[in-house]
Amino acid sequence: MKRFSVILLFFSLCMILYGCAGSPSPKDDPKGSPAEAGKADYESVLFDTSVVHQIDIRIAEDDWNDLLANAINKTKYHADIEIDGEVTKDVSFAAKGNSSLFFVAAEPDSSRYSFRINFGKFTKGQTFHGLKSLSLNNSFCDATYMRDHLSYEMFRQLGVPAPLSSYVWLTVNGEDRGLYLAVEDENESFLNREYGGKGVIYKPESGDLGLTLDKIEDIKKNGLPMTADPHGSDLVYTDDDPASYPDIFDNAETDARGQDSFLVIAALRSLPEGTNLSFFLDTDEIIRFFAVHNFLLNYDSYTGAMLHNLVLVEQSGRLSLVPWDYNLTFGTFVPGAGYTVLDDATNLLNQGIDSPLIGASEEERPMWKWILGDDSYLNVYHEILGTLVTDYFTAGQFERDFNHVYELLLPYVRKDPTAFYSAERFRSGCDVLKQFCLRRAESVRRQLNGTLAARNEEQADRDKVDASDLSIRDMGVFVDYNFSLN
Repeated sequence: MKRFSVILLFFSLCMILYGCAGSPSPKDDPKGSPAEAGKADYESVLFDTSVVHQIDIRIAEDDWNDLLANAINKTKYHADIEIDGEVTKDVSFAAKGNSSLFFVAAEPDSSRYSFRINFGKFTKGQTFHGLKSLSLNNSFCDATYMRDHLSYEMFRQLGVPAPLSSYVWLTVNGEDRGLYLAVEDENESFLNREYGGKGVIYKPESGDLGLTLDKIEDIKKNGLPMTADPHGSDLVYTDDDPASYPDIFDNAETDARGQDSFLVIAALRSLPEGTNLSFFLDTDEIIRFFAVHNFLLNYDSYTGAMLHNLVLVEQSGRLSLVPWDYNLTFGTFVPGAGYTVLDDATNLLNQGIDSPLIGASEEERPMWKWILGDDSYLNVYHEILGTLVTDYFTAGQFERDFNHVYELLLPYVRKDPTAFYSAERFRSGCDVLKQFCLRRAESVRRQLNGTLAARNEEQADRDKVDASDLSIRDMGVFVDYNFSLN
């Protein structure tokens, strides 16, 4: 306790030196205030969502063939990139991903890898209109191509900082590689755009599954193993030693100072205590994050058994959460629950907004528990969910956004030479996704007005929104066994 008091004193001095004070809690200021953001040129140049952008990678043929043959090595190759006619020379081009990389590598009939482009890896300080690096996602297990993209849009609707995304038609040395989702990496560029360059970004990760091609074959037969014991990725406070939290501090995406680890630990200690939370947490932003996250039913993250795909931002000792990797939303990946759950769309769609965890207890997820444990915070959470339902779904904005993306993508899906799914599967998957979202909004509305319980164990089947006519699998799902591209 004495040691923590020293840390807290140090933390307080830092707050004074850097001119940061704790913001009001939801009890005092339910609306909160958005982070001061910087304007980034790449936002309008590359992330204009009204068009499908054109990207051509120019790489030595020997390097390209080596990448295709040895993608799992994630070797960084020298390349030039042309984006909508503008050429940037000598960038880093590499395959990226984990399961989306190894499962594709194990398929003899596919080489549709995701890629990462780092504009300044080989040319110091080089960016693309301020963008440091870019992910090109292959829509692995997503027949709709749009779960990631729509998820980020929903976060922005609620004022939660989220990566920018847009669609691109990718060619390599002029040869068509297909339709990809371009996503702004959450590093210095994102920090500059959303937080004025202040703070540290971490991507907590619970160990490494150590995937190999042999392990992929085992996973197909025996299912996905659960991750190793967490060492910080659950955001559970254990002690004051930074070495106890390698899941966090070994995964800093931006430069961190020595004291930043102690500031994060001080914030984690506040979670079980439940005191001075607004001093240690951006309570408004975190509540908004969970409102959208829990609507989306993403169990490939903090609310599931897989402790990854969570981004933690620390600014002078105050923590906030931002989204990353939402391609397996809407119940399309439920580790630890058994895959029969995928055949029960009604139960998935009606998941309780106050019991969003699968494969974990509330004690094991303290960053969520503090919201649930205080009526004033829980009421704000409900109010924000109500705003999402009313302003985005009831008002028709979701359907307008969805229809725009669908019409934009359909011609490209039809001609995609490396697609995991056919154009017909795209259409049927999108039909299910659209209905799932609309009916999920109706379920949340019922939970908020009390006609359906907000906790799973209290729900009556007669009160649920019926989704028995929807097939979750049509959207594309992560299946641990008998994986195939179809």
